[in-house]
Amino acid sequence: MYSKHIVRVKKEMAKPITRDVAISEIMQSLRRMIKSLQDYSRMISSHFGITGPQLWALKTICQRGNLSLGELSRGMYLHPSTVSGVVDRLEKKGFVLRDRTEKDRRVVKVCLTPKGKMLVRRTPNPVQGKMIYGLRKLKKEKLNLIHGSVQELVEIMEAQNLKVTFFFNEE
Repeated sequence: MYSKHIVRVKKEMAKPITRDVAISEIMQSLRRMIKSLQDYSRMISSHFGITGPQLWALKTICQRGNLSLGELSRGMYLHPSTVSGVVDRLEKKGFVLRDRTEKDRRVVKVCLTPKGKMLVRRTPNPVQGKMIYGLRKLKKEKLNLIHGSVQELVEIMEAQNLKVTFFFNEE
């Protein structure tokens, strides 16, 4: 089914469409992406009592092992101060611990607690992870094309100077 969709999309891309159809389809696609993120965020919060970004952090730690805040922020493509706030909330809930290494007490690693490991096993994969995984699989030329297009949309919206956090979260 997925490969049939790609073939259909590629065929549709080959035939010219009107300006109005293109604008309509872009707007519809953006609404679908936003709705997907909203639905996911609500589901995670209501079923598991954590936010989507908190789940994303837990899954990243689970996949990559104990990480410093810098390593975690790079793995999540987020600013370290944003990730620090997420880790603070996860620590208060008992899902992670900050552990100082014996070698260098300045180095702090974030690790899952048994409660955190149990939660990670019960939860779905983060929606942000799906997007990042898909973007990583793209060829460089395609990734650069999407990057340029998204940057242009941000400029059209005059949103290039907005401070951003997570999708639909105040973290």
